[in-house]
Amino acid sequence: MKEILKLTLALAFICAVAGIALAFVSQKTATPREKARIAQRDAKMKLLLPAETASVHEAFSDEGVVFFAAHDSAGDAIAFCAEGSDPNGFSGEVKVLVGFNPDGAIRGVMVSEHSETPGVGSRACNRETTKSFWSLFHKSDGEAEKEQSLPPNSYLDSYNNLPLTGGEFQFGQPSSGQTTTNYVMPITGATVSSTAIRNAVNRIASVARKRISFTKE
Repeated sequence: MKEILKLTLALAFICAVAGIALAFVSQKTATPREKARIAQRDAKMKLLLPAETASVHEAFSDEGVVFFAAHDSAGDAIAFCAEGSDPNGFSGEVKVLVGFNPDGAIRGVMVSEHSETPGVGSRACNRETTKSFWSLFHKSDGEAEKEQSLPPNSYLDSYNNLPLTGGEFQFGQPSSGQTTTNYVMPITGATVSSTAIRNAVNRIASVARKRISFTKE
């Protein structure tokens, strides 16, 4: 009985020390991790904004959505980008970036953070350029320029040029006679991840319609 008690106390002590150590490490690395997250987000945001963007500033946040305004060298607002999220991805929260023009037309959509299953839900989230072994060592000017553009993703690209002002985004295709244009096609086999992305885009669109005065096309 005494031996069991000793082992129990020893294990409890080890667990307590380990817990304190983990909490200490987490606290010490919180700031660097957040800086790394913001740097990664900003790098992705850059791909959604015009090439003539000279500066980007946080404009406002509302309902969990953060909006950024992109300005040219003259100080004029030329585009916007917003980050929103949905908690119902297959493996948890999915954060999404949406770049859009002053008239509300979507420039592009990217997933800034996710933990979806690799090869399944990740197919709806990731933008990746397939490279050959040869291309790693021999790059033409066109290929080098392409690397700076937005890598393809059939689902995320289906949002391109659709209006944030056109109502909620839905899966499928409009039936005959419908004027709604906000239809997108999810990735087969990754419906949950696709839905989380769509929900995040819809949240961003909803707040944008309330807070931003869009210019006419």
